[in-house]
Amino acid sequence: MHWRKLFVFLLLFQVACSSISRNPVSTTDLQNPQVPGIEGARYWADVAPANISELLETALRQRQASGVSSDYTLTLSGGGEDGAFAAGILTAWSEAGSRPEFMAVTGVSTGALAAPFAYLGSDYDDELKNLYGGLPPSRIFRGRFVTGILSGASVKSSDPLRQLIESYITDDFLAKIANEHRRGRRLLVQSVSLDAQRPVLWDLGAIANSGSPNTKKVFVDVLLASAAIPGVFPPVLMDVETQDGVRDELHVDGGVYSQTAYVPGWDIPRKYVRGGKLYAIRNGKVEPELRVIKPGVFQVSARSLSTLIKAQGVDDLTIAYKLSLKRGAEYQATWIGTDFDYPLAEPFDPEYMRALFDYGYQRFKSGALWSDRPPK
Repeated sequence: MHWRKLFVFLLLFQVACSSISRNPVSTTDLQNPQVPGIEGARYWADVAPANISELLETALRQRQASGVSSDYTLTLSGGGEDGAFAAGILTAWSEAGSRPEFMAVTGVSTGALAAPFAYLGSDYDDELKNLYGGLPPSRIFRGRFVTGILSGASVKSSDPLRQLIESYITDDFLAKIANEHRRGRRLLVQSVSLDAQRPVLWDLGAIANSGSPNTKKVFVDVLLASAAIPGVFPPVLMDVETQDGVRDELHVDGGVYSQTAYVPGWDIPRKYVRGGKLYAIRNGKVEPELRVIKPGVFQVSARSLSTLIKAQGVDDLTIAYKLSLKRGAEYQATWIGTDFDYPLAEPFDPEYMRALFDYGYQRFKSGALWSDRPPK
């Protein structure tokens, strides 16, 4: 059963009880939540922070001091197992010797999981290839018994995914992320605060560079939260600093709000808008896929949700295009074509992901990957 069907299953049966124990943040503390001990770890994605000019000025000074001259941004969308598409593209791009050093990398959901590797460059292509085709589904999730579903707020357990993320996020890995952050490059991923009903943008570079005792935990929790598909994987509790001590905030997949994290809510001051180039990879299809649907509750619900997500992905690419025009940036986007029709046997099916990885790889090699317009 595909994850979208699992999600619909949970919605239909309205699982109300949960074994997740909370010490929740108050609504008054949700105005500007901060991570204990880590300054600048998070921002609301739907409105620019009050110190936006200061943040941009700091990054500019760092780039000037370190000699970072590129002005390329890479944004990786959500898409679950379809993240193999971006992994194939990035690998082929590296082999071509033309892959740039991105000034900023952003990610949502599966794109958030890939973003740190894409940020650190071609040296981590093997990790991307392994993550998106070399692992059995059991390394991503574990099934629950019915009683576990009713008490665990999700159909699947994400414990294997947490362990997988932790195996990659070593002290050396965090040190490399922190070093690139100090060079003025930025690594941003998105989750959604269910308590606030708002998208949150996490600065993973600032987190890695903080030197705080909770750095690794926060880094791992953020990646897990950004990929926590509601109903399929359990939500993630994020610590919040309050006057009454540390409280928690409930976070899920960033794709609940948008499929990409190109921060359309941030009004960048004109003095910091200087062209550049945006590469947007949509890990999903955008064209309608014709298929006769049986009028059953699962089929109708799953097809409806799939249509909603597809429309959201198209809208995000269009918004990014309009923002690029407004900011004088060059726009390059790509998505999975309808010519890819390999069957998906199960969520995170390794055979499917290897086929999609190769599809993305060959699309790049063909020279016909990028479009300078959003899908119609």
